Order: sequence, then structure tokens, then C-alpha cells
Amino acid sequence: MLCALAMMSLCLYGLASTTLPLLPIPTHPAPHIEAAPANPARFTFVLTGDNRATGRGVPMPPTAGQIFNEIRLLQPAFTLWTGDAIYGSDDSLGEAEAEYNAFLDLASKAATPIYNVPGNHEIYDRADLAGLYELKMGRLYGSFDYGNSHFISVDTEEVGVKGGVGIEQMKWLEEDLSANKNAAHIFAFMHHPIFPTTPKEGFDSKETPVALHKLFLKYGVKNVFSGHEHLYNKAVHDGITYWISGGAGAPTTASPEKGGFQHYIVLTVDGDKVSAVVVQPWRLFGSVGTNAADGSASGLLSNYDDADMSMCLEFSANGVSADAFPAASWSYKGGTHALDAVIVSSRMPGVVTVRVVVPAHRSAFVTLHPKSMPTK
Repeated sequence: MLCALAMMSLCLYGLASTTLPLLPIPTHPAPHIEAAPANPARFTFVLTGDNRATGRGVPMPPTAGQIFNEIRLLQPAFTLWTGDAIYGSDDSLGEAEAEYNAFLDLASKAATPIYNVPGNHEIYDRADLAGLYELKMGRLYGSFDYGNSHFISVDTEEVGVKGGVGIEQMKWLEEDLSANKNAAHIFAFMHHPIFPTTPKEGFDSKETPVALHKLFLKYGVKNVFSGHEHLYNKAVHDGITYWISGGAGAPTTASPEKGGFQHYIVLTVDGDKVSAVVVQPWRLFGSVGTNAADGSASGLLSNYDDADMSMCLEFSANGVSADAFPAASWSYKGGTHALDAVIVSSRMPGVVTVRVVVPAHRSAFVTLHPKSMPTK
């Protein structure tokens, strides 16, 4: 079904096909995925990664779970995860599989398609771990289209390859870039950074990052995402913006003023522009009460961040009439202000989803009324 949706998107927007379609990681239950955005030139996605534990036999840190909860409130088109989803490394295959199961179970709470790239902790230069990755998470590299944009995942952890990216993958990458050079945006995401903040955190060879950067320059890539360093960083090299986002829970590798804080990034494509908001987890919250006897329901969306956030609240569909309508407002220091609230397509069964843009530093009271407003 996902392949069919991907092909539908290609036909609608004229983007070239890929020989290695990348699919979301197999969370269960899988969220409903729309074939394409209503406006192909405007959509939002999330970038984050590096949530691995501090050692073998240690549970995953709680940050990733909170980020997945907040992704569910944001309901972006999809999420890009920059790898190190498990500790892996010197694990037995059984231990690594159990860690994948725990991660996939947690990721299902996001109710959002998630695309992951393998990190060094998933692979650790072990063929058996690479095979397990493909079994549990999907392709080691590939690409997909969404709206007016093309997204390419690069496997920087190829087993037995100095530098992490082999000849065949490089050949495929150039072919894929060439085939999709007319996309409005080409985004690449990988685990190891091409321009790390600390040189030892880069590739094992000097040639690989140089070759990748030259390819991205040649085919007009403007944004490249990576993780590995457990921090946030943004730098521009030859007109390409290189983002490092490794703040999903793994121990930080820098002081807070140098980007060493837990975070995720909300990116918005709007025509030929790409904007971003860096969000620290534990800033967004949502809660829903039980449906009232008259069929109404109420809930609360709280935004403790310093940017306005488009957030969703999911109400139980049980007892909700087909012509129900939403309303929302926020109150502060004696004043009450109405907010636009709209019912949007639900990704999970049995719920009615209401989207509200919640102002920075405010909470939105959201009500789902049981019948349409009377005509004035």
C-alpha cells in the first residue's frame, strides 16, 4: 500500500521514481498515510535522532518517548530519524532485536510515519547486525518523495567499507540525484556528519565526505541532515545548510551553549523556502476529558515553547455526531481569545482529530460540540 501511495505522489507532482523506495519503519499499528499533502508546496516534518542508551543492558532514555508524544500532538507529515535508535554495538542479536522491538513500540505512539537511517550503534561494522536492521527497520538506504520535494537517506555505516559509503551506494546516489534534480527541494539525511563540530566524529576517511559534498553541490541539494554528535548545530558550506540533530536522548557531547541539549527540529517547506523551529522536549502537552452526556468533549493543548505551534488533539469518536464542530480559545489575565479550530483527517481509528495553532506560552481550551452551529 505504501509503495502505491508513493507512486501516486510521483505521478501527481512529476517527480522521478526511485529504484530504492524508502518506507517508514514498521510501527504497529501503522498510521494512516495520505497519498500527498493538500498543498504540495507546503508541509511540515520533524528531524531528530540519537536516542540510544548509555550502555549494554541499559534501558532507552525517556526523552525519545516524550518526543514521540509531542510528535503525535504536532502530527507532521513524517519524521526523519538520524539513527542510533538502539544501543546495538556489542549486543547479541537477541538483545539488539529486543531493543528494536522496544523502539518500534515507542515510535508507534507518534502515530506518524518515521524514516530512519542506520547509525554506527545499529551496525557496528557487523554483517549480522546489518541483516537484523533490514529485517526490523527496512532498507539501509533509499529515497522517497513528498509534495514538491525529494528525500534521500544515505547509509554511512556500510559493513567493511572504510568511510562507510561504498562504491555501489555512491553510484546509486548520483543516479538518484540526477533523476530528481528538478524537485523543488532535495533533502539528504544520514548518520555521520559531513562537517562535524569535532573532527574525530566525522567519517573514517577524508575522501568520503568530500565526495558527498561535491555530489550535493552538483545536483542542487540545499539541506543535509545528520546525527551522531549528540547536539544541535547548523552551518552553511558552499550554500548548503548542514544540520546536526542528535538530541533525542543519548548523552550530550557538548555544553548547552554549544548545542548540547535534548531537542528535535520542526521544519516547514513553504514554496521555495524552508524554515525551522528547534524545540526542547517537555514543552508541549495535551489532555482530553471523557465525552459528556450531550456528546460534547473537551481537552487542553499547552504550548510552553517560545514559538506558535500547530497542534492536534484526538477525541474519542464514540458518540460524536457526524456534524460535530470544534471551538478553541485561550485565556490570560482576564482576557479570553478565540482560536481557529478545524477537524482534520485522523491517522488512527476511533478518534476525531482537531487541529489548533496554539500561541507561544499559552494553553488552548478545545471543545468538540455535538452538533453544527445554528445558521445566523
